[in-house]
Amino acid sequence: MARQPRAPIPPTSGGIGVALGALQQAGAHFRAGRYLAAAEIYRDVIRKRPKLPDLHNNLGIALKAAGHVSDAIPCFRRAIRLKPDYVAAHANLASALEVQGRPVDAIEHRVDAWRLDPENLEQRDALISSLRRCPFQKPNAAARSALSGLFERTDLDRQLLAGAAIRLWRTIPAVEKALAAAAKGYPAATEPGRGFQPLGTFLADPLIVAALSWAVAVDPDLEASIVFTRRELLKTLVAGDRLRIDDDWLPALALQARITEWVWPEREIDTLNLGKLDAGIDRIAEEKEPNRTRVLVRAMFRPLETDPVAAVLRTRASKLPYAETVPEDEPESLWVTLLRRSFLHPHTEATLAEDIRNLTPIADDTSARVRSQYEESPYPRWLSVDRRPPRSLEEHLSRVLPSSPIGPVDSLAPRILIAGCGTGRHAIQTALRYQGSDVTAIDLSRRSLSYGKRMAQDLGVRNIAFYQGDILALDRIPNRFDLIESSGVLHHLADPVAGWRKLQGLLRPDGLMRLAFYSRRARAPFDDIRASVPSHGALKERVDGIRRAVFALPEGHPGRALLRTADFYATSGVRDALLHEQESTVDLPWLETALDLLGLRFLGFELPDPAWLVEYRRRKPEDAAGLDLRAWDSVETEHPSMFLGMYQVWVRAA
Repeated sequence: MARQPRAPIPPTSGGIGVALGALQQAGAHFRAGRYLAAAEIYRDVIRKRPKLPDLHNNLGIALKAAGHVSDAIPCFRRAIRLKPDYVAAHANLASALEVQGRPVDAIEHRVDAWRLDPENLEQRDALISSLRRCPFQKPNAAARSALSGLFERTDLDRQLLAGAAIRLWRTIPAVEKALAAAAKGYPAATEPGRGFQPLGTFLADPLIVAALSWAVAVDPDLEASIVFTRRELLKTLVAGDRLRIDDDWLPALALQARITEWVWPEREIDTLNLGKLDAGIDRIAEEKEPNRTRVLVRAMFRPLETDPVAAVLRTRASKLPYAETVPEDEPESLWVTLLRRSFLHPHTEATLAEDIRNLTPIADDTSARVRSQYEESPYPRWLSVDRRPPRSLEEHLSRVLPSSPIGPVDSLAPRILIAGCGTGRHAIQTALRYQGSDVTAIDLSRRSLSYGKRMAQDLGVRNIAFYQGDILALDRIPNRFDLIESSGVLHHLADPVAGWRKLQGLLRPDGLMRLAFYSRRARAPFDDIRASVPSHGALKERVDGIRRAVFALPEGHPGRALLRTADFYATSGVRDALLHEQESTVDLPWLETALDLLGLRFLGFELPDPAWLVEYRRRKPEDAAGLDLRAWDSVETEHPSMFLGMYQVWVRAA
């Protein structure tokens, strides 16, 4: 939904009673959409009382709402000059600059608004959104400072920060030159282009180290640079030469390799040198004190658990405290973080897996194949999640579907089913989101469930229970739910409607469902890519093959959108997105037919981009809620990639 302009606020500093009647009239004009009339009144009052910052801010709000953004910007600037700690004016100025296409100029004021009110989630979210969109061309001290502070927080998803950190780091000319050289011809090229420098020749920037340690690096040029850097490090180590590299680079690169599940291409020379490295280990010496440099370089190619001295490393890990150090304490080393993620976390997951109850049999052939995929490649591998004060189900619906005629919602203590929870990220976010909720999370894969259960335990989320089961057999359980969510799951069944019907049977009267399906139009560009790779064979070879096919796509091909997704840079993500055991795609006429067949009422799409609803309303202005699927089909025909992130659908009984 397009954000409505915020109504002007009454003055809060000296002269509150001045021209009160005029200000009330200005507010009435604003609420009625007569923004320029409101602006004229504010101008008149400002002539008499020019030093009231609220008046200048309100004038700016009215002018911006009227579309006079250039005139609004000086108003916000004057408000800030009069009151430098004016949070709303900083936020309004940032928004106006963004509308003008000046995101770099806006960042400073987004940072100021957040610094002045750091616990305000609206300001924090706006800052993160601005950082993610900002195309940095040169170093930006304000953005760097903000990102450093945000990375230290444990209550937000650090994946949202990584792209901005990488782009900011790339504003260093020597770094940009080195990454561009590495990317020339990658991944087909056997050598980097002229001008390449291994990453270790640069100082380990704390921002890039944080990004590599906590998130998937979504940048093809950086991937190329990492691949050639690790090859150079391995060759140097095998040759017996000394590595000259900042201490933080090695564990950061090893952690990134683990996060991406060693998705990077490996050449024959790499495999040969790894064999030489393992053969040259002095086991007796390393059992006393493993050579950390050797271990870390090898960990860029293979899991730490497969190291020849893994038993020694496991013993070292077992003596560590399980929880990571909190930010206010002395930060732990990245080496310790790698040991913990390599040994302690998998051990805990294996223990937790033994206690996961099986709710249903898994007898369906397709379900069995899908379970096998996720036992081998649990998805997604995530490390952090947003944590914010919970709200009621009713309040959440009013935010995501503000114009929809939803009807009454009993949200005091909702019972929620997450059908197909994978590794638990969605389920845990849901448990954190809804006040008083009791969440049941079900999945085919026990290994995925154990990851989710371990993360819930680590995050202290107690209102969630994990079970193994098949959607197609869930009609055997007695439970009934107020809300059922199944995101990106039903299209992996042989018959999505059959699975949907099973879930519908678990709803309480007037229960709600939130479902997500692959769009046929949005995923059409991937069909030829998938067809170019054999349907059978070693997973590593298939992943390498399909990634090479994506890299080789010409500029402008819609399939290159994959290069901007985190899934493309992790083995389990590539397998889930492009090499799935079972995938169906649907379109909006199919969705309309399915809703009629099941007797369900469409409540609206949960849209990541408010501009889409604006586009819809241009075609059907009388339908503010956007409830006509045929009209949406017309919009999608003109914008076939708009639902690349799936149709996110809310429904309830008709």
